[in-house]
Amino acid sequence: MASTPPAPAALPAQYDELVAIERLVHGKHNPRRVSPTATLRESIKQDGIQQPLIVRLADDRDVYHITDGWQRYQAATSLGWEQLPVRVYETPLAALSATESASIVREWSSYDWAQYCQSLAVELGEETDSQRAIARQVAGRTTRSSQSVRRYLDALALPDIVHPLLCDGPEGDAQSWQALRHYNEDVRRYKGLSWRVAAQLGRRMQDMDVSVERTVGTAANAVEYEMSSALEFVDLAMEEAELPFQLVHRRTQHENRYNEYLQIPNVSVALEQEEREAIMAYCAEHRQPLSCVVEDEIRSLATELIER
Repeated sequence: MASTPPAPAALPAQYDELVAIERLVHGKHNPRRVSPTATLRESIKQDGIQQPLIVRLADDRDVYHITDGWQRYQAATSLGWEQLPVRVYETPLAALSATESASIVREWSSYDWAQYCQSLAVELGEETDSQRAIARQVAGRTTRSSQSVRRYLDALALPDIVHPLLCDGPEGDAQSWQALRHYNEDVRRYKGLSWRVAAQLGRRMQDMDVSVERTVGTAANAVEYEMSSALEFVDLAMEEAELPFQLVHRRTQHENRYNEYLQIPNVSVALEQEEREAIMAYCAEHRQPLSCVVEDEIRSLATELIER
């Protein structure tokens, strides 16, 4: 059965054709993947669709890839629309260029821009192997600087599991956050990775051939720091990939004062039951963990040795 076309009053003034919703799919180069707002849904319900979706006809010419208008698609289909107005472009680059022109770019987040630039880079990448050259080409087609584009591309090279950590990145689902908590239990307490830090981590991952697990762990722990310290943490964690994150934290926090600290290895001391109980009772009485007691004793020993 043919789908019912929307009323003319609900359609934009100009569009190429009406396409049945089953032939419309989310394009891989669509920079926005968020759900529609209640405001947009109400607007379409009252006034129809004011701008056509920007689409690219697939190579097999069977389906249309939505490059711009995914929110409109979701809102309209939830309201029962069976056909949607579209502007059709033959190539991905043409559709991407139209997307930037048609979108209200001030509403794009940094993550939207990053995905958009990455899509352009994919389409332009066959012309050169140089990341710097690709960044310049992408910048030439957008309002972004080549430096910003390079930062976007390096950051998005990180595994997808890291992307929810990016400042204004995707929200992430429960499964992805649970995976990140494997590396840092308190990871959600922090505001996230700046794009500069994420880009540096992405570059280190690619240049140094560090494992995905180490990269994800570095990202999940780097969120605890402000910019300069986060950059130091990333460099150290990736350069010394065998170093436990606990020691990376310690060296980052102490910076140049690190060598002032005496690192005490884990030592197991054989004690009788009565001796163990006495130690625990002492800690309870003085309200101190055993580590603090040991620290006090070492300081006392150091002072005594110096005075001799």
